[in-house]
Amino acid sequence: MRFAIFGSGGLGGYYGARLAKAGHEVAFVARGAQLAAMRKDGLKVLSPLGDVHLEKPKVSDDPRELGQAECVIVAVKSWQVSDAARAMAPLVGGETTVLPFLNGVEAADQLGAVLGPERVLGGLSKVFSLIEAPGVIRHASAGATVELGELDGTRSARARKLCEAFAGAGIEATLSGDIRAALWKKLVTVSSWAGLGALARSPMGELRKYPETRAMIDRAMDEGIAVGVARGHAVSADLKGELWRYYDGLPEGATASMQRDIMAGRPSELDAWNGAIVRFGAEAGLQTPVHRFTYHALLPMERRARAQ
Repeated sequence: MRFAIFGSGGLGGYYGARLAKAGHEVAFVARGAQLAAMRKDGLKVLSPLGDVHLEKPKVSDDPRELGQAECVIVAVKSWQVSDAARAMAPLVGGETTVLPFLNGVEAADQLGAVLGPERVLGGLSKVFSLIEAPGVIRHASAGATVELGELDGTRSARARKLCEAFAGAGIEATLSGDIRAALWKKLVTVSSWAGLGALARSPMGELRKYPETRAMIDRAMDEGIAVGVARGHAVSADLKGELWRYYDGLPEGATASMQRDIMAGRPSELDAWNGAIVRFGAEAGLQTPVHRFTYHALLPMERRARAQ
């Protein structure tokens, strides 16, 4: 297949390299130091699953130079989606599938509003990978998984084809019959503690240790689950237990990407995480006091970061 990776950071760079190694034709949209390094020395992935070095990847900061793709994987930050949707138009043809791997639940609809909803699948990824240095991706987790599916829940041939491509590249891939519910579950998973961690300037090990912050995480989970149910998403009876088992299994020093961005003074995905639950809760007539407090308390830092 012909893939284009729009956003060649830790996530996009990792999946693009794996797909290229498996024999697919992959083009990368990158910028800045990452673009310069990929042009000079290629793209390297350092991984417990085996290293990859693409010596001469097809890469540009201008999508017009790369041509149309069968699938465009979108791996930018949530606040960049609208601009990315317009910029990637040269990559999108009549038979192109657009697959976002972003946190939050709104990216697919935002992309569809610009590119056409019929072109967009829902997708989520679970992988810990980051840019260790320009042109070098460090994959630090034991594996990498993706879940994708049609937004209306049908099981299409194009979604199956993409799952097969990922699986053939050594990536665990699941074809979802309800990708919107899966995206909401991931939103609850990350938003219930990331903002609180940023406020407390504390990793998960400390947040779960103290009864006061543990109780706030628990209430945030309740709020996110209630809003999801109100929006019609299927939620398993044991979701809270499942999430607590996940939280309690995280390393003591674990932090979320949004938390790290806020603490470093960078723009974050606050609006797509806690902000989304506040907005959707208001639409459903539900109170979300923990998420609302977290969102509003972090807004000054977020706005300062964006102004810079």
